[in-house]
Amino acid sequence: MILGILGGMGPEATYDLFKKIINLTEAKKDQEHLHIIIDNNTEIPDRTEYICGYGEDPRVEMIRSALKLELMGANYIAMPCNTAHYYYEDIVKYTKVKVIHMIYELAHYLKMRFPNNSQYLLLATEGTYVSKIYTKVFEEYNFEIVEPKDLDKKEIMNWIYGIKSSKINTTPEEFQAFVNKYTKDTHMPVILGCTELPVLIGKLNINNERYIDPTLVLAKKCVELANNYGKVLESSKI
Repeated sequence: MILGILGGMGPEATYDLFKKIINLTEAKKDQEHLHIIIDNNTEIPDRTEYICGYGEDPRVEMIRSALKLELMGANYIAMPCNTAHYYYEDIVKYTKVKVIHMIYELAHYLKMRFPNNSQYLLLATEGTYVSKIYTKVFEEYNFEIVEPKDLDKKEIMNWIYGIKSSKINTTPEEFQAFVNKYTKDTHMPVILGCTELPVLIGKLNINNERYIDPTLVLAKKCVELANNYGKVLESSKI
């Protein structure tokens, strides 16, 4: 099986998915790892800017990348960008390759891991909030999304664009105080709903089981598909 990664949104998040797939693969030699093709397409315009009405349409470049991966032999495509899934239906129209839907995979995972939980704090880009892509998927699983206030959403964007420019503009104490502001004394799980955010908490050395990493869930799905390639698989949505 050949996995295609539709990357470049941003480059470090693309690398993060690749690294997690390698770390999750039980391999004793090079030949036991996944065959992966990465298109780190940094020509893809900002997804949030377009959703919010002031940017260039990213769909042309995203579709171009999907077709490149298909022509190079990819059997599956993963997109390490939450906001990019707003354009999921537009992409799958143009390729015969199966595209993994990260947010559906996450919802399926949460249903199994937290069967009695229904509320999740979502940290994400403004484009993800505006598009309601998490809300629409999570409603099918009877999950409720808790969103930060508008001013705090700007702060999250500041963190995200900091990682894109190789900067860390918060501290572990500030980050966790932000989360506690919305979760109070509850054990509400927190979704790191932008692929830069798992990178950020890694750089901040924050280790807490309440933080849910969609990139890790996506990586596990990629490894599962490789291990079961050729079999009939049950999946929430592929």
